[in-house]
Amino acid sequence: MAVTDMLLTSGPSITDDLDQAKADLSTFGYCIVANALDASALEAARARLVEQAEAEEQRGVSFRDAGPQQRMVDDFGNFKSDAFSAANGGVNQRLWMLVNKGECFRDMVVHELTDELVGHVLGSEFIASTIGANIAKQGGSRMGLHTDQWWMPQPIKRGADYLRPSHITRAAAAEFIEPDPTIGISPPVVANCMWMLSDFTAENGATEVVPGSHLTGAHPPADQSDLPIVHAEAPAGSLMVFEGRLWHGTGAHTSGEDRLGVLATFCAPQFRQQENQTIGVDPELFETFSPKLRERLGFKVWNAYGRVESPAEPMVQPIPDRVGELRPT
Repeated sequence: MAVTDMLLTSGPSITDDLDQAKADLSTFGYCIVANALDASALEAARARLVEQAEAEEQRGVSFRDAGPQQRMVDDFGNFKSDAFSAANGGVNQRLWMLVNKGECFRDMVVHELTDELVGHVLGSEFIASTIGANIAKQGGSRMGLHTDQWWMPQPIKRGADYLRPSHITRAAAAEFIEPDPTIGISPPVVANCMWMLSDFTAENGATEVVPGSHLTGAHPPADQSDLPIVHAEAPAGSLMVFEGRLWHGTGAHTSGEDRLGVLATFCAPQFRQQENQTIGVDPELFETFSPKLRERLGFKVWNAYGRVESPAEPMVQPIPDRVGELRPT
């Protein structure tokens, strides 16, 4: 069976039934939950995000991408120093490390819907890989489809040669586009929560997805013109949860006001985080964090991984006790 024969032409309906949402995740690779944020929480998150975005713009640390004329690399193939700026043609505004930028964002990391739906994909223990925001602005170009497990090695037959893990790039090798279906596919080890702080529409850059693509074992092809792409459209306050194998990407913003979304990406505890939370978290803020939030940010030692010194210590600290070079007295 060809990869394209496994794709679905429509996605799930918006639901407020948790069991249905979990079933949708399994079938389509994503689900959309209605009224995940009440009016008060929605307004608080919107206000904090807009305020933070304006301040980062004023401070000169705004990160901009998705510009149609944006030039990312210089003549030598290296990122330009101002690659991700409005001056260089960037349109959409990204904000990173939101765990430091508002309690409303930290609440999303430990929300009961995060527990249930990300837990449905990854199991009872998982950690935050990145907590960011994408403010899609009019004129922002289409991102194009990708998976969030692009770095995951493909299954291979016993004794076969393979692409070395450190040689995997976002430019998918042929065996990632058309994998051998007789070998099987990798399981999901990443899941995402997109908290919709605006109405998501096809016109304002709602997330593009290909339902069912999570079960193909493949990465999306370069030519995406004939794929059954749908937009994850939903009203503000909704939550979209999608697993890491799903083909997805930000849509083009062709009309309307800014589209605000907070994206929290989670991974299984044995995988590397996109944002180095244990270094990046403000140590003073850490003192106010609940044990659950500390664990979810990756401070919990998992089967001896993530430790500093003894594997018996259950939790690391932002500024750990380090044992340096010693000599007996």
